[in-house]
Amino acid sequence: MNLTKLLTTAALIILGLGIVFYFLHLGVLNVLNVELPYNLLNFYLFGAISSLIICLTFITLPELLPELHDKLGFMFLFSIFAKLLLLALIFRNLLFSDTVFTRMERLSMLIPIFVFLIYEVLVLTRILKKHS
Repeated sequence: MNLTKLLTTAALIILGLGIVFYFLHLGVLNVLNVELPYNLLNFYLFGAISSLIICLTFITLPELLPELHDKLGFMFLFSIFAKLLLLALIFRNLLFSDTVFTRMERLSMLIPIFVFLIYEVLVLTRILKKHS
């Protein structure tokens, strides 16, 4: 498979995941009659954009610099930490406010992160298996 096809496929999967899980998430919240004090779409957009950057980077990196292949796992761990730090910076007014969130409200902030994180792990696993 050529690089352009891999990158396009990853981008389309991330877009599809974001759309499906966002509406599924909204549907579950409506069924449970939960109204969030923040815009859930912002968390899905953050998750999708950051995941897109991470996946495209890790798909492209081994092709451009094969000597970094052995370090991809460590770089991925750093990217997770950086993603969480960036999340805290972008949403600091919400996360560090005096507002007390219910368990469902806190969980709704984390679900988009984990949805995209699972896909990132699958992409990295496929890359590491391909190059070993």
